[in-house]
Amino acid sequence: MESKMKIFLISNMYPSSKDSLFGVFVRNFRLQLEKMGVVFSAVSVIKGKRSNTIGKAISYFGYYCSICYNFIFKSYDLIYVHFMSHNAPALAFLFFLFKKRKPLVINVHGDDVTHSKGRKIDILNKYVLKKVDLVVTPSDYFKDMMLHNYPFLANEQIFTSPSGGVDAKRFYPMAKTIHEIPILGMVSRIDEGKGWDDFLTALKTLKEKNIPFKAIIAGQGLQETEMKTMMHDFGIKENVEFLGLVKQEQLVHLYNKMDVMVFPTKREAESLGLVGLEAMSCKTPVIGGDIAGLKTYIKDTKNGMLFQPGNVSELTSCIEKYLNFSQEEREKMGNAAFKTAEQYESGYVSKKLLEQLKKVCIRN
Repeated sequence: MESKMKIFLISNMYPSSKDSLFGVFVRNFRLQLEKMGVVFSAVSVIKGKRSNTIGKAISYFGYYCSICYNFIFKSYDLIYVHFMSHNAPALAFLFFLFKKRKPLVINVHGDDVTHSKGRKIDILNKYVLKKVDLVVTPSDYFKDMMLHNYPFLANEQIFTSPSGGVDAKRFYPMAKTIHEIPILGMVSRIDEGKGWDDFLTALKTLKEKNIPFKAIIAGQGLQETEMKTMMHDFGIKENVEFLGLVKQEQLVHLYNKMDVMVFPTKREAESLGLVGLEAMSCKTPVIGGDIAGLKTYIKDTKNGMLFQPGNVSELTSCIEKYLNFSQEEREKMGNAAFKTAEQYESGYVSKKLLEQLKKVCIRN
């Protein structure tokens, strides 16, 4: 009988009871591999986001101690790291003191690639990457960026796997209600660069043009107060329902309630944009920024629409164009969105990733 693969999981993002969406893709990655017989024999994670500097410092101190302890004393076949830059200090320290005994896989995300170049942390990133056996990127867009930023990496060292994929058993289409007043939705962190302000500005324009709409916004973040103030100042408070944080198991109802989802991010670090694919899995088209990971799966006028990030006029135009579609045109776009999401089904994605991990173990 084939022995079960044992993995040492390292991630500075992992959901907590209070912050259930923080690093949820890492938990989903773990659950999918466990279904396939993988054992996580050692786990070092930070659960939930810390809002203050002291809290972060304390959590990272304990986190790095956990990494060192597990690295030295626990039994495992492979080290799987989510997020490169935040873990490079601990890994570099360990690899300097001890010989690398087991294969190393690093799953890069967002700021790992876009914000580390030219910074001091990049020295540690390069040191660790030169010892890596496999780099996992969430999209081909980020694979190309990794090859450009770190030319010593070989093409075959990098494997694209979309952040655990979309769980089709959790995100699926329900019977659609034809709304007399269309519902526009946004699911996002309410933070800098996420484009929530552009979305609200577009809604203000729609209202000024007397175009009927309702909007639903789900998420939390550091700019919630600014968002609520803008909603009031724009006179759209009665048109917009802010739900705050919505648990993942409840998102399927929200996606199905929307006529279209708006994904207005301006961040180059948006390595995939999994919420867009979750919406598509519910046959809800996505209007998104033509940027980073989004442009790898949103096909303009086919399964959604693309606009220049930060261009509110283009965003507004896309929304108006969609609202002018016939019901038949909306259903056609929703069906195309669903077919796209099928290619990212979590079981299939996890199976392909596990095959790569087994190859890494065999080579070592």
